[in-house]
Amino acid sequence: MINIRMPNLNRVLITGNLVDDPKVSILESGVHVARMRIASNQSYKGRDGEWHQKTCYVDVVAWRRTAELASEYLRKGSPVLVEGELESSAWQAQDGSQRSKLEIVARRLQFLERQGTQPGTAEPKAAPGAPVHSDEQEPPPEYDDIPF
Repeated sequence: MINIRMPNLNRVLITGNLVDDPKVSILESGVHVARMRIASNQSYKGRDGEWHQKTCYVDVVAWRRTAELASEYLRKGSPVLVEGELESSAWQAQDGSQRSKLEIVARRLQFLERQGTQPGTAEPKAAPGAPVHSDEQEPPPEYDDIPF
């Protein structure tokens, strides 16, 4: 009998617009962390024959240089492509209830706004272009101690 194992794959690719400006903090170790939420819209034709739109809100966390660039170039409404993996966490709230959260750990961000404009305006940006950055080589600090 052949033992065929499915490889584990945890990869997410999503586009959307920032709901708010990225919230950036610097850890005691000097590592930058940016937390943001994107809204990804999907259009579909309903049974009534009309077009409808639904929005999925997704939390994203970026680390190191990716976080720095996100804080520099992204603002509320900015279109962005996020590539990364899903990470879940669970905790007990102060009221004793169990809580959990699923978010994307961004490994790569591509800023999608048209060159030379700010989101929602026709004002030129200071730096033209759509920066792309990847932290593929550096996992977040909490991944350093994983035993496998």
